[in-house]
Amino acid sequence: MNEKLALVVLAGGKSLRMGQDKATMKLSCLPQWYLTSHDYLVFSQDNEQIFSHLDFLWQSLWTFTKLIKKYTFIDTTIYISCRKEQKEFFAEHILHYPDIASCTFILDDGNGVCDAFITSFEQLDKAILCLPCDTPFVQVEDLEQLIFAWQKNPQYYQYTFVDPKNDRRETLISLYTTNAKNAFRYAMENKIRMQNSIASSFIYQIPFTSTLRKNLHNINRIEDLLA
Repeated sequence: MNEKLALVVLAGGKSLRMGQDKATMKLSCLPQWYLTSHDYLVFSQDNEQIFSHLDFLWQSLWTFTKLIKKYTFIDTTIYISCRKEQKEFFAEHILHYPDIASCTFILDDGNGVCDAFITSFEQLDKAILCLPCDTPFVQVEDLEQLIFAWQKNPQYYQYTFVDPKNDRRETLISLYTTNAKNAFRYAMENKIRMQNSIASSFIYQIPFTSTLRKNLHNINRIEDLLA
């Protein structure tokens, strides 16, 4: 399989439930178990200083950077999907990040997640692996499960995780092929939920484990930091 894979960080949300931009929330607000186990600490001479300025957006970019270093079929540019009014701030912000791969922006009109996916496909025209900036616990090994499933069974529209307790599918931490583009258009035009726009027969589902349930935990409210 010779198809290239693009990496897209979803950072265009308005963070209404959080009350502040989640992309720039500092890693230092995360639980102690995370701070003491994070692999970037090996590069740091001053752990406290590192976590006082690195944030959720950096964490997503760093996770993707590690994938780029491992696999030659992955596009070496990380794409940041965000609203047009966010670009200037993010562009200046990431100049201060250490060690991440080169980044460029995919801009949308702020009409929701489907809009972000549609503009991503229009610009990239290749399979995309997505990671929201508010999921700081996601590991490279989690994303590799999606990549390996895609490589072995490339006929599906979406590769994602499903919770066997309630059949809830993860929609944002997913790998999508270009076949999914029209499904997102349909969802946006008909105002239906994105997860209902792709038939289950076109979705490759990986069951949650206890580790996945912890790693895929996203941060919507301050209380989620303690979960």
